[in-house]
Amino acid sequence: MTEIIVVLIVFSLMGSALWILPSKKERQIMDLRMRARKHGIQVQLTQVTLPDKWDKVTTKQAACAYHLHRDKPLKDFTQINLYPFEVWKHELLVSGWYVSAPMAIEQELREALEQIPVPLFAIEIKAEGVSLYWKEQGSQETVDHLANVLRLLLAWR
Repeated sequence: MTEIIVVLIVFSLMGSALWILPSKKERQIMDLRMRARKHGIQVQLTQVTLPDKWDKVTTKQAACAYHLHRDKPLKDFTQINLYPFEVWKHELLVSGWYVSAPMAIEQELREALEQIPVPLFAIEIKAEGVSLYWKEQGSQETVDHLANVLRLLLAWR
């Protein structure tokens, strides 16, 4: 009888320990974030404000932001937003990307933006750096591609 009680207690403790372990999805997200940190990208859980097609209503969307900061902020720089959906007063930059201000880009950046393998919510280019907002769905190669896009956007100007 004592052995049965001991076995039940051991199984109970093992069940409790397994219950607090991260799920497979949580481990995948942690791997993506660690890969981003290896690229020097800061990761932040935040909300991004997105305009609708007519830019009359904005909605807040929960997202993960990947930030890449400049060593020195640019002077006299106006923020530029890129959206993967049409906003009436924004120009088409490349296939599937609309930009809030005129932006001349090189072919390498054009191809990188067109080949982004996952849906993003927005990209912000500020004087302090570049931020990319997405849902963290993809593989480590996806993070490598997004890190390349962030570097190209950071070097732009």
